[in-house]
Amino acid sequence: MVLLHSADGVAWQSPPKGISLKTLSEAEEQGFILIRGEFQKRQFRLTELGSDYVERDKRRLEARRL
Repeated sequence: MVLLHSADGVAWQSPPKGISLKTLSEAEEQGFILIRGEFQKRQFRLTELGSDYVERDKRRLEARRL
């Protein structure tokens, strides 16, 4: 998921351009991120589950390159 891989660590940050509210809501429903703020001031951060998912996915992609 592009949103999760765009995260810079687990600090609060603004979502990248082009990420819809639906995408944010779906990621939050699945437990990957937490959301705060409204509309243009919305921010997200990875949960522990989201952080684990990204790390696992990065390792999988790296192994595929080898």
